[in-house]
This record gives sequence, C-alpha cells and structure tokens, in this order.
Amino acid sequence: MPEERRRSADGWSPDARGAALAQYLRERAAAFSMSADVTGVQDTARAGMALLDAATVADSMSTSDARLRLLSEAGLFESMPEGRARFTETPEVRAAIQRPLVSDRHTGVEIIAELVASICRP
Repeated sequence: MPEERRRSADGWSPDARGAALAQYLRERAAAFSMSADVTGVQDTARAGMALLDAATVADSMSTSDARLRLLSEAGLFESMPEGRARFTETPEVRAAIQRPLVSDRHTGVEIIAELVASICRP
C-alpha cells in the first residue's frame, strides 16, 4: 500500500488493466518456458524471457497510457470485482504473442507495440 501511495504522489497511477495484461503475459511466458524445457530450443526460451519483459512493461503502465486505452477500446479487458480486471485473449492477441518465436521482436516494449498494432489493424 505505501508503494501505491508513493506512485500516486509522483503522478503515476497504477491501473488494473496493466496488471491484468501483465498477468496474461506471465502466463504465456510460463507456457513458453515449459515448451523450452521440453524442446531445448533457445528461441523458445528467449521468447519466454521477452514475454516476461513485456509483463514488466505492462505492470508499469499508468491509467493514461494510450496502449491501455486502445486495448480497452478493442474490448480486451473485462471488469472484475474489487477494481480488478481480466485480459481477454483473441486470435489476434494469440498471434501477436506467438510472433517472438518467428521474428526478431524480442523486447517487452516491441511485443506490446505489436500487440496493440495487431488489434488496431483494419
């Protein structure tokens, strides 16, 4: 709780949507980790680490973050009790999350940018 007050005092407001997105990304990273353990493929392990990096980025998103607004407008968040949220996976989201395996997009910021771009494409 002191952390939340400090963040708010500094002008940064934590957002339940960012936490929900971070949780989703951590779950996907865990799935990549399990695959990497079985296959021994380094790219799979790197993709999982990049998803953990993306989760850290999502955790730091404030309520005014345009990426959260765009994902919200696309209907990817479900309101939950006690001010929490849940991130909803769609085929477009799943494809964007799988791309680190087959591309050079291996930073958290790039993964989130690709996720937002995939949702905003016509």
